[in-house]
Amino acid sequence: MIWLQPLIVTLQLMGLSLLISLLGVPLAFCISGMKPRSWCARFCVASLIAAIATPMVLHAAAWEATAGKFGWMTFSQTAARTYGGLGGIYSGLIACAWIHGIMGLSFVTLATHYAVSRIPSAILDQARLDGGSAWVWWRIGLTIGWPWVMTALLATALLAATEMTVVNLYGVRTLAEEFYLLHAAAPSSASVFKVLVVPSLIAFAFLFGVLLPARKRKQTRLLSSIRSDEEIAAYQSGYHVLTTFLGVLGCGLLFLFPLFGLIIRAGQVVQVAEDGSGLVDVHWSLVEWVRVLGYAPVGFGREYMWTSVLAIATAVFCLPLAWLLASLSRQFPWVARLATLATVVLFVLPGPIVGLSVVRFFALPIPGFAELYRQTLFPTVLSVSARALPICYWILRAGYWGIDDRILEMSRLDYSPVWRWLRVDRVMLARPLVIAFVAAGLSAAADVPATLPVQPPGVVTAGTRLFALIHSGARNQESALAFWYASFAVLLAMGISVRWKKVPQ
Repeated sequence: MIWLQPLIVTLQLMGLSLLISLLGVPLAFCISGMKPRSWCARFCVASLIAAIATPMVLHAAAWEATAGKFGWMTFSQTAARTYGGLGGIYSGLIACAWIHGIMGLSFVTLATHYAVSRIPSAILDQARLDGGSAWVWWRIGLTIGWPWVMTALLATALLAATEMTVVNLYGVRTLAEEFYLLHAAAPSSASVFKVLVVPSLIAFAFLFGVLLPARKRKQTRLLSSIRSDEEIAAYQSGYHVLTTFLGVLGCGLLFLFPLFGLIIRAGQVVQVAEDGSGLVDVHWSLVEWVRVLGYAPVGFGREYMWTSVLAIATAVFCLPLAWLLASLSRQFPWVARLATLATVVLFVLPGPIVGLSVVRFFALPIPGFAELYRQTLFPTVLSVSARALPICYWILRAGYWGIDDRILEMSRLDYSPVWRWLRVDRVMLARPLVIAFVAAGLSAAADVPATLPVQPPGVVTAGTRLFALIHSGARNQESALAFWYASFAVLLAMGISVRWKKVPQ
């Protein structure tokens, strides 16, 4: 029963992460108390999208630069020093649960806010006859939107069970971490089975508890029934100021606070007194900050370049496949069921297992496989596509839900399948296609566990470089690398986070 201890640690990490992520429900309630198109609401939604788009390794680097042993809040620079402050608390299971919980909190908040805000106004208006706005949100809106909340919680549990980047940084021996350390070089059937136990249970709960039960499909065109600013202002005036303050504060903690930590840590200067007293002078220098940030694009230029190449190549590979699969799923229910099963199974596979499976596949005695493995990025693209393809597919499938049945039926009468793709589907799915392309690229660039086993010689992405550097703490150079990496990912994600336009009827 050697695997029992890692299983217990995995369950502990999942439980603590879920407890933190449940705070996303009251945070979504605070966001609902804002006017939808106010700057506060836009800031909160943009912060949530930015937090979700930020790779897990960047979350780890940002919080390590803030509260870690070399973080600016601990004011510690010597590894031999013993400290009992924040840096001594922020370590091990607590640090891993905090990072996973913050990511899960973003999932839960955005999913809850999306679900409740998409409920037709007629239902909520009728419910207001029995109670106030807060009562309607918690008793009616949250009840209707609970499947979205459960989906976000399952995604949080899945990341905690299968992601090994963060637990490796803090030495927490979960099932995924044990597999990566002890069995990655020579995996056995028993080791693979052990690491897949928890993800399989999560996939089972996701399939049979959320997706497979027959429910009436609500198309995205219900966005036209969203409440107006005037309707919301009429019943939210009582707690508008309080919910706005709490919502902005919570979303700022999710994203701006760790980003601020990277900025402070990149310019932090620590000097030991020369008189032998052992006193340490810690201060922030604008000159040092500019120097360090200016060096990062040059010093880590190859890492940024390979990250961009991998992200674009993966997005180009996944988008046509996901588009074809989503189109067939819209027409044939049996294809939708098979695609749901296949994408969920792909998504729950831990990254090291995916990478090692690709290695074994290209080790087959087939002409050309050895050259592909050693001289191209195709094995790496194939490995990171295990999660990028499901993400791309679900975005496009949601886009197809927003197209009226009449439009698709009329297009089938006038065009062949290829021309319908180019002239109808492409126009109706213009924004989901862009979102899916960017999401697939960001997912590929951030999937460090799946990238490590299949990287060709001489290819190092920003994520893998950062993963190697921050094992000893996030210092100035690591903070600068993470800052530019996070800034690009966030700006790219926020650039596509505009509101969906109303689908023509």
